[in-house]
Amino acid sequence: MGKENRTSLVIIIVLVVLIAVASGILVVTTIPERQANTTEAQTQQSVSEETVSGDELENVLNQQPMFVDGVKYYYASSSSQLQHDAMGATVYNNSDVQIKRFVIAFCAFDENGKPIRIKQPGEGGNGAYVRTVSYDLSTAGGDKKYIAPEESFENVVFYVTNDPQIVTIKACVKEYESVDGIMWYNSYYNAFKDNYSGKELMQ
Repeated sequence: MGKENRTSLVIIIVLVVLIAVASGILVVTTIPERQANTTEAQTQQSVSEETVSGDELENVLNQQPMFVDGVKYYYASSSSQLQHDAMGATVYNNSDVQIKRFVIAFCAFDENGKPIRIKQPGEGGNGAYVRTVSYDLSTAGGDKKYIAPEESFENVVFYVTNDPQIVTIKACVKEYESVDGIMWYNSYYNAFKDNYSGKELMQ
């Protein structure tokens, strides 16, 4: 092989290597850019959810796969089955799965719409503005092992002290698990807390 041919071959090899390196650099630099775009989209979605409030939030919560269909305050004096006052909620299975376990979040307010730190009878500390109660029908020992699609369940209670007196209750489903192990987490739970935890109700 002549000197000119060897020189041409070296030049070609160098060009191929440079092109390959350049291509590699382009691939590496596009990966973080995609990740950044994905993160930005997720952040925008999160901000959008967290800023939902008032009637708009209530409408969103009432269209979820499982939602609170009603709340009630039970006075111990009105029932021999209750040892203490209690907040109650009815949940509705709006999904197409059989729900065996679920978690409900409660917030409470006095007659003036001011937030109340919820405490259970005999509990130490100051309580909390948001309290959750978990129900697992599959291990509760009763005849009912799950909530079927388009079915309600109204025996959700959370015992509370009656000082200060709770007048208004806000509640939502935080999460649930189906008999098949399908988990659902409420993406608007943070919006629920942002609107009601420690916040005074708008009159």
